[in-house]
Order: sequence, then C-alpha cells, then structure tokens
Amino acid sequence: MVFRDRAEAGGALAGELAPLIAGPCVVAAIPRGGVAVALPIVVRLRAPLTVAYARKLTAPFAPEFAFGALDEDGRMVLEPESVAGLGLGPDDVEKAKARVWAEIQRRMTLYRVPPLSHHLPGAAVVLVDDGLATGLTMRAALEYARRHGAREITVAVPCAAMEAAERFRRAADRFLSLIVDEAFTAVGTYYDDFSPVTDEDVVAMLARAQQLVTPAAPPEPGLRVAFRNSRGRELAGLLLAPASGGPHPAVVFAHGWGSGKDSPRNRAVAEALRAEGFAAFLFDFTGHGDSGGTLDESIPAQQVDDLGAALNLLEALGEVDGSRLGVVGASSGAAVALLRAAEDARIRALVLRSANPEGAEGATPQVKVPTLLIVGERDAPIRAVNEALLPRLGGPRRLEVVPAGDHLFEEPTALRQAGALTVGWFKKYL
Repeated sequence: MVFRDRAEAGGALAGELAPLIAGPCVVAAIPRGGVAVALPIVVRLRAPLTVAYARKLTAPFAPEFAFGALDEDGRMVLEPESVAGLGLGPDDVEKAKARVWAEIQRRMTLYRVPPLSHHLPGAAVVLVDDGLATGLTMRAALEYARRHGAREITVAVPCAAMEAAERFRRAADRFLSLIVDEAFTAVGTYYDDFSPVTDEDVVAMLARAQQLVTPAAPPEPGLRVAFRNSRGRELAGLLLAPASGGPHPAVVFAHGWGSGKDSPRNRAVAEALRAEGFAAFLFDFTGHGDSGGTLDESIPAQQVDDLGAALNLLEALGEVDGSRLGVVGASSGAAVALLRAAEDARIRALVLRSANPEGAEGATPQVKVPTLLIVGERDAPIRAVNEALLPRLGGPRRLEVVPAGDHLFEEPTALRQAGALTVGWFKKYL
C-alpha cells in the first residue's frame, strides 16, 4: 500500500479515526510532514490543530540517525545503545540538544500557534506524524502530553515500523496506523510524493485549519443517571436513547475490570445500537469510574447485583421496553452477564465480547437465552476459552471470530465488525 501524498494519507487516517474519537479533542502534529497529514483529520474531527514541537537528536556525522529526541520543555528521551554506538559523550549530547533546542524555539516563534500545553490538562490528544521509523520523536511528544495532563492520548500515523507500533500500542491509550510493516525501511517509501514540507507550507496549513475548523460543541452525551444497588451504594450510568419516541428495546453494558461507562469500545458499540433504534445503557460497577465504593468491594457477586440494579432502572423508564432487554459483557464483564442471565429472566439475549467466563462456569448451562460470543483472531487464549464455553451454553449460541481483532478490539475495522455483529444479534432476538 502506497499513499499518493500526505494529504491522501491524512484523509484515509481521518476516516478511521472519526468513529473512535468520542467528544472534543485537540490534534497535535509533529512538524513538518505531520502537519500535512493532520490537516484532513482536523477538518473531519472539527478539532483545533496545534504543533507538537518534539524533534529528533542527531550527530553531525550521522544526520539521519536519531539517538534521541527533545520536546519543547527541553526534556530529552535517549536511546543509550544508539548513543554508545555512535561513540557520543555527554558533551556531544549537550551540543546536539543545544542545536535542536534552538530549532524548536525558531519554529515556535515562526508558527505562532498556542502550544499543546495550552490545551492541557484534561483534553484528549491525537498525536499525528507522517510515519514512524524509530518513533523517538513521537515518544518525546507522547511523554510531553502525558506529563502535561492529557486525559487520553491517541497516536495516529499512516505507516509504522513493527517495533515502533508495538511500543506505542503499549505506551498510548490508542494507537492507529494504516500500515504496520515488519520490513519497514523509511517513511518515504510509502508515498508516491514525499516532497519536503517547508516552514511556509506549515504556516499556511495552520492558518487554513484555523479558518476551516470551528471547534464543535461537545455532542450531547446522553442522559447521565445516578441509581443505587441493593446495598444503597450509588452507581453512575449513561443512557443513550434514540431521538424518536419509544419504548425501545434496551441493551445494558457490563464492562471489564478496571474499565467503565467511558470505555471507547463499548461507547462505539452503544452508539451503533442507538443508531438502529436501541436504547443503550452504560454504567460503572462499584468502585469503578464515577460509582461509589472501592475496587476491593467490586467482587463478582457485587457486580452481579449492580447489573441487576441497572436492569431495575431500565424497567422503570418509560422510553424502554422492559420486555426486550439484552446485555453486552466485555472481558470479565462476560462472567457477570452469564451469572445474572442464569438467574434473571428479564435478560432476553446476550453478546459476550472477548469473554473471560472465569467464576461463571457453573452457571453457564443455566443460561438459556440466545448468546453470541465475539472474539478477535489475535486473542488466541481467549478464543480457546470461548470455543470451550460455546457448547456448555444452554440456549441458541454462536461464536464469531473477527479478523485482525485483539482482546480490546483496538483495530478500527475489527471494532466496527464487532459492533455490526452485536447489532445484528440484538435485532434478531430483541
């Protein structure tokens, strides 16, 4: 796969990012080429564009080989092996830092956009470049954003080396690259036109972004709800209901350990359900998110009780048809969904994504409702668990393996397919 130019790459990247980014964000591009990739993204996301002034550190005798990177705070990230391999001493590193620092200051004066820190803390950040070879510059930008209090960091690039991709899958909250190549050589090989981007180009693109993009008001997130479990503990929820009058079939989400109602994956599936006429209810288990209690209290029995309280709430809402209730269980939330479905006749259908049924094995045969298991092809251990789980279920059941899916379904196409399977199952059985 080769892009015609950076603009085409940015347009393709924008299409993949759009369903993943929920709510306001700021896009920060690494100059200069990253700004050209970022321009179509800010237009699509209606987000402000700024510059991440990170820049690689090199030695004069090896100008293309980075041994580290510097951010606009003057902080360095270094690769000790590269420093040693180049035979650099502390004075050499400091001289390289001084050269790069002067260039960063020159660009900040020339580009004249508020730095990324102006939007922080609290904002979600999308970091963009035209490709990742070593990823050192992006690493400096990511550490800068994290240090200044970014709420969520997405690293988005058209192409990346396999090693760099693996690093940012771990370091960022979300990583997206249209191409990940084990035999990566240079960023420019993935473009027909990889012409240099000048400072004048950057200034013009930043000005165009300011003219074209008016930050959108935060989308209506739905109805925020507080309700109580059987112990009187207050739980926090978010109801996403179709605009048309109900009553609607409804699906409640049981999230995995350490997650919550703000899970971007569950939120994406909930929005897909709402678009098809379902009410979707996301909530935080005890000790998670905005709900009361502690994580120590959030044992499986308590989470099963919390899920029952969420069903009680939905039954009482006029816009919900209490006779058509389903549950999505993700990861360890699947065990909670199974335990509840084994004892609660109000649940009419289940979808379990990346299901970890540990603790619910004994209840599985009592689950008689239609159950869809969705696993990613890259989640081998959970796939084996689900293949063993399938025949133990007591009702209609099916297992779907999604290409390119991992445990969290971070790959956009895989997440969309998982969402479509979920919608199709509930349309059939609710």
